[in-house]
Amino acid sequence: MPKVEVINKQIWEMEMKMEKKLQEIKDNEVKEEERRKAITHICRVPGYCPVGRCTEIVFPSNLMMHMLHKHSRNASITTSEVFEHKPCVVCFDPTGYEYGENQCVASLMYAGVKDQLDTLPGISYLSLPNTALIHDHHKFDNHLPIMMIGCRCSWYCQLKDKKLERELVALNAKNSGIYVFWLVAPKTTRKLYYTLTVYDRHYLNSRSVIRTVRDYTNFQNPSDFLPNEDDYLVLRNSEVDEFLNIKTKKKSKKPPNRGIPMEIIVYENPSTTPIKHSSQKELKDAAEQVGVQYIKDTCCDHAKQTGKSSLKRNPCRTSAKTNSNLSA
Repeated sequence: MPKVEVINKQIWEMEMKMEKKLQEIKDNEVKEEERRKAITHICRVPGYCPVGRCTEIVFPSNLMMHMLHKHSRNASITTSEVFEHKPCVVCFDPTGYEYGENQCVASLMYAGVKDQLDTLPGISYLSLPNTALIHDHHKFDNHLPIMMIGCRCSWYCQLKDKKLERELVALNAKNSGIYVFWLVAPKTTRKLYYTLTVYDRHYLNSRSVIRTVRDYTNFQNPSDFLPNEDDYLVLRNSEVDEFLNIKTKKKSKKPPNRGIPMEIIVYENPSTTPIKHSSQKELKDAAEQVGVQYIKDTCCDHAKQTGKSSLKRNPCRTSAKTNSNLSA
């Protein structure tokens, strides 16, 4: 090939790269403008706190302050900063759950992609910036507050006929118990997804679903949203007992440790980055950080008895319904 043609080809390739780069810049500017317009139209109407015994009415921009002050100091609540596609391990203890009362399982501060400040929800126009934060909580000014809610209720909550539901609950509430879990946050300009995975005490079995975060100003009573929505995870009483898998000696006076490890992964776009679950070591480390001593004790006891590690786990099962919704 003549030298002139080689030079012309190189110039053409450089021009194409420059043109592609300029087009990307224009597309990003258009997207940013669309997001800026979307955030100006986002709803600022306050709503009741989704936690059962909390009757406070909270504005979206104040939910972070409310969550940190009211629902992050309880030892049974996991409080953590979470990042895009980075797993967070929490513990669900079913003891003490009253029928029909929402409990806060975890208080999370979503910060977008780790070490990328421009992806913070308040900066990327995903949500409104937070207000009324004080002292060291100012570092969460642009984070998105997310609360994981759990509630003990009945299968009959899925009935649209609420009169029939009440009658059946009165007749057979003990044999129809379920636990419902879902994530809530202030309204966002784009859908926010999460993967919720439940493990047993030995990490041998798991169950996983992909859902979207619900608006905290919507109905938070499972009886109101179970018949019409699917952004939640349901565990039957029998499944909870199976995941707990408590085996205690009759002579032992020490009460058994209780709790079910759960893994939460939050992300904005489910199709761009593959979901990466925690490794065995990461799950153990995370369990120790949240103070779930029962996992460590049980794994050690099992290893002593069998001579093998008990942290081997099966692949997670994601519902077909969720996959069809994402591909639609």
